[in-house]
Amino acid sequence: MPKISFLIATKNHQAVIKETLESLLNQTVDDWEAIIVNDHGNDNTATIIQEMNDRRFRYYNLPDVHGFGASCARNYAAIQAQSNILAILDSDDLAYSNRVKVTVDAFAKTPGAEVFYGNLDIWESQKNIVHERKTPVWPFSLEKLKELNFIPHSTVAIKRSLLLNNPYNPFFRIAEDYDLWSRLALQGKLFVYSAEKVLKYRLWNKNITNSKSFEDVKNYTLLVKMCRGWIPFDEKLLYQVN
Repeated sequence: MPKISFLIATKNHQAVIKETLESLLNQTVDDWEAIIVNDHGNDNTATIIQEMNDRRFRYYNLPDVHGFGASCARNYAAIQAQSNILAILDSDDLAYSNRVKVTVDAFAKTPGAEVFYGNLDIWESQKNIVHERKTPVWPFSLEKLKELNFIPHSTVAIKRSLLLNNPYNPFFRIAEDYDLWSRLALQGKLFVYSAEKVLKYRLWNKNITNSKSFEDVKNYTLLVKMCRGWIPFDEKLLYQVN
């Protein structure tokens, strides 16, 4: 059994996914696997993975019966994973070489830990500029989480049993990570944080987060807070998300 399984949802990212997968080949700990799930894309990603010729890369097409979208692809990847620790990695981001070690060590050092997250760099790849994230990454606080989502999605690792019992909600095509963290936090799950940087987050012209409108992000974030009872119910908001 590998020490950690990376869950990689992808759709038509052939231009960058090889670089993402190569970042895993550069890990200081090589006992890992990557579950790559194609969310109904139609590019050459499968061929790229096949040509890399590494058994740790396991590729699947997302069956229609399991839905559509990155959340469904990650849920499907979790089912296929062999490790007890599942790490999220977007198919356009780069894992720093310490990612596996920092993540596995965090779980080992903190008995009962169920969710891990770390720090990251923002990479404007087309300008080759690396800088800090505008929103700081803080040690876990439920009160702070009620204000904003400060947990970088693509740095997170989660116990497999926890994700299988609390899958991503595919309704939240935006802020699906915030929805998941908030549900787990209210269940009292133990989040652990490392200040070490474990990821280079790519900003580019096809980046999903970069293409979302500010209003969409705001509305879905507010919807999560409303669902958790953190803000008053607003019927109008239900008609502003789609």
